[in-house]
Amino acid sequence: MEYIAAKGKHSFLYITLIYTVLYFLHNQILQKLEINYEKIYLKKNPDLPLRFRYDGTFKILQVADMHYGMGMVTRCRDVMPPEFKYCSDLNTTRFLKRIIEAEKPDLIAFTGDNIFGPSTTDAAESLFKAFGPAMESGLPWAAILGNHDQESTMNREEMMYLISLMDYSVAQVNPSTKDSLNPGKGRTVEKIDGFGNYDLRVYGPPGSQLANSSILNLFFLDSGDRETVQGFRTYGWIKESQLHWLHGVSEAFQVTR
Repeated sequence: MEYIAAKGKHSFLYITLIYTVLYFLHNQILQKLEINYEKIYLKKNPDLPLRFRYDGTFKILQVADMHYGMGMVTRCRDVMPPEFKYCSDLNTTRFLKRIIEAEKPDLIAFTGDNIFGPSTTDAAESLFKAFGPAMESGLPWAAILGNHDQESTMNREEMMYLISLMDYSVAQVNPSTKDSLNPGKGRTVEKIDGFGNYDLRVYGPPGSQLANSSILNLFFLDSGDRETVQGFRTYGWIKESQLHWLHGVSEAFQVTR
């Protein structure tokens, strides 16, 4: 009987130990998994498609050459000496917020040199700060790159991928490989130079006869950064492959209308 009692006691202790271990695993490992799961972030998308307003207008706010750096620590250039101490990237942020609130555009278009590579040690952080007011507005926005954007910690392809994944961004890395105007044709787009070549289609006002028709195309093309021609370093340009794609999309639209 004593042997049976001792064996039962040991079994009870063994089961208790297993239960304790499982409880510990549940509270430590599973909770960490749940916490990590909560950190999963989904991109916030704007209301699409882009449309003209009821009054037939479509307002675009174009923003160029912000040359954003590291925020407060990046001082302004080309300002009066008394202003230098107090002027930083935050002035750009405040101005952009005010202009968005005042104009209430249908699309915000950033057209290059959004950040200034030599002034930042973290390109991704600078991009988020530069586009912050656009993301906070909840309005659709698009961007392409200039010749200074990639002069930091990210190349042009990486930057366009990041921009395309930001909240409310409608930017694309490059056009789809299939003809989206007529998927049945299965026409493929040849290799295209650069990153950030895409078109945005703006449809007619809701409820109108043109509500399901694209009546305005906005083409974004990567003009590159630097090139060397006959031993001389100069700025980049739009290449033949990009023009070929642009002409193809334009002609396809004319055929479908």
